[in-house]
Amino acid sequence: MHRYFPRTLLLFAAICLLLAACDMGNAAVLPTAVPTPTIVPTPTPTPAELSAQVGQATQASSSFHFDIALSGKPVFADSSELFAISSIVGDLKRPDGVLATLKASSGGGVNEIKSVSLAGKQYITNPITLAWQCLPPGNVFDPATLFDPSKGFEYLLQQQYRDVALLGSEELAGKPHYHLRGTLPGQALREISGGVLGTGDFKADLWADAATKRISRLVLVDSATDAASPTTWTINFSDYDKAVDVRAPPGAPCT
Repeated sequence: MHRYFPRTLLLFAAICLLLAACDMGNAAVLPTAVPTPTIVPTPTPTPAELSAQVGQATQASSSFHFDIALSGKPVFADSSELFAISSIVGDLKRPDGVLATLKASSGGGVNEIKSVSLAGKQYITNPITLAWQCLPPGNVFDPATLFDPSKGFEYLLQQQYRDVALLGSEELAGKPHYHLRGTLPGQALREISGGVLGTGDFKADLWADAATKRISRLVLVDSATDAASPTTWTINFSDYDKAVDVRAPPGAPCT
């Protein structure tokens, strides 16, 4: 009996060691707990921050096409109020080049006036002779001032677009757009339009491409002009960063 006790004890010890080794092996393959990452939501810009981003994105473009339609109370291109503007179509090339064609009614007829703005100088075609001439600053409305980087539309959207509200997302030309509504000060608009804009503050509706945040449409309503039929500017922007060649017209030197 005493002869078998050590063997039994050894067998028991071997089984215990084997079980312990199995437990250690199983513990080694157990998956370790991975901490759940904290997801930080992307902050949503306020309407004012969004309008500033739209102004910056548009201003960063090298060029664009613009199409301005005027309705409501007439806006005149000259201080004598002979030429009432009906539309302005053209192209901007930064930093200071603008090609534009103004259609203006006078005496029952419609005149087409071409304008070239370059390096702070403006050239227009004489509505009677059609010859190019260079104009002194401030003589007639210059479309280039609407997009002046230090005070034009894009600048105003960054600095002076007040009481801005985001009305939602809308499709324009098959693409989703932000629709913002706010107010632009009349005094600032008078400065960029040679006085043809800005009888009072303007209600301003803005549509910007949701992907690029560039302006697609800007509608300005000057309710102070006429309550029943206020002066309204509808400005469409397109063809961003296309090639635009702006040159001074031959035969119309500016001194």
